[in-house]
Amino acid sequence: MTATPSLVLHGGESVLHFAGGPVTLHRPDKEHHIPLAAISFVHAEGRSLAIVLTASGANEPTIYRVTGVDEAAALAFEEAVTAALPADPAPDGAALVTTRAPGAPEPAGAAGARGVPWKPLAVAAAVLLIALAVFAAKG
Repeated sequence: MTATPSLVLHGGESVLHFAGGPVTLHRPDKEHHIPLAAISFVHAEGRSLAIVLTASGANEPTIYRVTGVDEAAALAFEEAVTAALPADPAPDGAALVTTRAPGAPEPAGAAGARGVPWKPLAVAAAVLLIALAVFAAKG
């Protein structure tokens, strides 16, 4: 398995980032995390790059467009993302995209119930159980 290089594409106030996982689109007011399964295709044309999401039925696909980009970088970005797209994309890509304000906490997918990260809680619980076992053994 080959590692996907981290690609960054700048266009105006927008920045696209791809490192093998979801494509992240940073804009001054919003940050979009676009899973690969949500993408129908990527199209570079001149100094513009469009990420077209999958859409079902009569729905129009959502398109994220970044303009003012370097042409060669846009082609490289298109090729890298296209090569990583899954064989079976999701039927409604827009439903998979998460959007948040820049600097806002990670979406719920990265945390447990009520936005609490589960890994630190699991470690704390394990430490507590070990401490209780040691205390009980010394009893």
